[in-house]
Amino acid sequence: MYIDDELVVGEMKITFDKISFKYSGTQEGALRNINLTIEPGEFVVLIGQSGCGKTTMTRLINGLTPSFYKGKLEGAVYLNEKPVSDYKSYELAEKVGSVFQNPRNQFFNVDTDSEIAFGLENRGADSGFINKRIEEVTKTLSIGDLRARDIFKLSGGEKQQIAFAGVYAMSPDIFVLDEPSSNLDIDAIKRLQQSLKQVKREGKTVVMAEHRIYYLMDIADKFIYLKNGEIDRIMTPDELREKSKNELDEMGLRSVVFNELEEAKTFSNLKSGSLLELKNVGLYHKKRCIRSNINIALERGKVAGIIGHNGIGKTTLLRTIAGLHKNYTGEILVDNVLQNSRSLKKKSYMVMQDVNYQLFAESVLSECTLGLKKSDIKSEEELRSVLERVGLWEYRDRHPNTLSGGQKQRLTVAVSMVYDKDIILFDEPTSGLDKNNMNRIIEIINVLKARGKYVLVVSHDNEFMNKVCDDIFKLA
Repeated sequence: MYIDDELVVGEMKITFDKISFKYSGTQEGALRNINLTIEPGEFVVLIGQSGCGKTTMTRLINGLTPSFYKGKLEGAVYLNEKPVSDYKSYELAEKVGSVFQNPRNQFFNVDTDSEIAFGLENRGADSGFINKRIEEVTKTLSIGDLRARDIFKLSGGEKQQIAFAGVYAMSPDIFVLDEPSSNLDIDAIKRLQQSLKQVKREGKTVVMAEHRIYYLMDIADKFIYLKNGEIDRIMTPDELREKSKNELDEMGLRSVVFNELEEAKTFSNLKSGSLLELKNVGLYHKKRCIRSNINIALERGKVAGIIGHNGIGKTTLLRTIAGLHKNYTGEILVDNVLQNSRSLKKKSYMVMQDVNYQLFAESVLSECTLGLKKSDIKSEEELRSVLERVGLWEYRDRHPNTLSGGQKQRLTVAVSMVYDKDIILFDEPTSGLDKNNMNRIIEIINVLKARGKYVLVVSHDNEFMNKVCDDIFKLA
């Protein structure tokens, strides 16, 4: 943290003392009987299946639970010998820096430089010091290309990097991160990895909830495996490496080694038949050309993966095919019929990267039928089959906003099946998902393939893309 614009290395021990927590309006407890001590300077990774309590533990450290996310808390979390609940909000903000799973939730400015400076401005730091610190931060984190940018025009991965930079600029004693790699491309994950090593060198305490664990194997001191809201076991990186593939699968954990992406395939020499074709498509924001000369031909019943760096235009391409982005040139044809944005909307369903934009109903079950004509609504048996496939039938009466990030992701995927559109588009469908739920998404996509749908997937998840894609197209 900073005192009078000077870096002071703090020593903050985190103690979970007999913690149990249940969110308001839920029957089951999110956490049960958690006893844990995290020593100053330790790098701890919380792992386990979606909904196991990882995010709740991070919220207890930064004070968001139960002050913002309401519920019944038993026990206490201490920073050194003082309960988190006894800290004033500004005191806690100086000691604990948080990077949320959805970075949009923590932005207060419209440009990137102001967002990085925001925390320092709040504590009254000198403008000269702030400008110097922004230079240091962007150089250390290798994000100089994100300086002076409009936040609303950043990709999801770029927003994630700015959120981390804003926290790093404040140099808190404790870094709390929730799925920081979920929307990052491979190069950005490597930069994040180097940034985390730097944070560790500075003696900071790091607590991270994460599903992608391969990039943390050489940084973490311990991995805490949560199961059904309880600490099941605590492992060192070496102990985790010794787990067989079957053991990792049973635990619902992703690969502990980096998965190389299989060689990108071209879209030439496709069989004749039904096609989704993009001919000389150019994508624009106002008058600025983002990408030009995109030529793709996709077969029915095949899955096309789209890869490329953060900010290259992948999401804009999906939005264009879905009829949501109208500022484009060229032609889009479905089954040899020229389409416009209106007709593409009728034929397409898009699972967005930020699923909070498309959840509106009062319950999981009603979300599956929202917006459908009465004649198109499925029977309860069919809805149950879909929700069971994504592991959400037991949550059918829950409000979507009470679900974990991974559960929300699976709900939007379930809705895509219910809507039964011709073109199904997925933007980072595995962000925030464990191994078991990643496999559930793969099963659903295979069902869509069998139904003869056009399926396009944007993802930085190599493990997932290697398993699900028939063809991979790289935006360069």
